[in-house]
Amino acid sequence: MMMPSRFALLPFIMLTLTDNALATDNGHTAVYGASILQHYCARCHSIGATGNSPLKKAPPLREVYLKYPIQQLESGFAEGMGSRHQDMPQIQFSTEEVDAILDYLGSITGLPPSDRPRFDIPDETAPP
Repeated sequence: MMMPSRFALLPFIMLTLTDNALATDNGHTAVYGASILQHYCARCHSIGATGNSPLKKAPPLREVYLKYPIQQLESGFAEGMGSRHQDMPQIQFSTEEVDAILDYLGSITGLPPSDRPRFDIPDETAPP
């Protein structure tokens, strides 16, 4: 049986973006962010506005986005997210990619990055 391409779900992800997000200046970066997450993260993490992650121990990225301050997410994505399990690859994203990822996650949660706290949580590491 042929497995569908990871990109086969991309049109459905794009539909999860709200009309509001697509109408903003950040709409084009949100679409780019969705494609980045689809390529690198969707094998294990849920990257949509709803649904469970394919890998049970991998939290949906919308939950990670809402749990950690933006500054911590920016540095985590840029420097390579730390993880408590060995199976997660450490991927370093460019500043442009980080902005796109955060714009996308903001669009599916209804809370844009500019509205999120910018401080670090003491004794917390970047999300897995």
